[in-house]
Amino acid sequence: MNEKTSTAERIAERLLDAEVQQETRIQAQRHADLPKWLARRSYRRAVASVPPTALLTCGLLTATRPDDAVGTGLLGATAVLGITSLLLLRQASRLLDEVPDRFLDEREIGERNAAHRRAHALTLALFILITLIAIIDSIMIGNSGTPLIPGDNWIQVLMTATLVAGMIPAAVIAWRWTDLADEADRI
Repeated sequence: MNEKTSTAERIAERLLDAEVQQETRIQAQRHADLPKWLARRSYRRAVASVPPTALLTCGLLTATRPDDAVGTGLLGATAVLGITSLLLLRQASRLLDEVPDRFLDEREIGERNAAHRRAHALTLALFILITLIAIIDSIMIGNSGTPLIPGDNWIQVLMTATLVAGMIPAAVIAWRWTDLADEADRI
């Protein structure tokens, strides 16, 4: 019984240490200065809009291509663009969409909640776009026998849409983020 208790205590102690370390890392990331090129609102807005749009465009272009070298190259570019875009948006939004409430003040919680409401609407718009593409694809198959999205490439469309949907909350936060430096620029 003593052995089990001491093992359980050690496990609990390790878990508590890991949680404290994670909280310390989160706080350090949240309070670190943004790189100068991300500190201005106009650059954050560019980061919020260009990567998701480019990823969606690249993913849809990849899906319409036959399985050839160009299609494979576009697929690789889509994957690299998706990963770097996610990392960049996380930095631009200061992880606001993922941080527990206990690390945020009331203003940040309000901004995050408003951004999530807007992100929900944008995600619905994204899936309506994908539905319209599926309808157009079906019409093209019926009329000419040639699909817009050939073969198994719908998997690429759905993967791209999922990646973009995952970016939308951080993109909305980066777009809407107001900082004291932004207020100073207006004066």
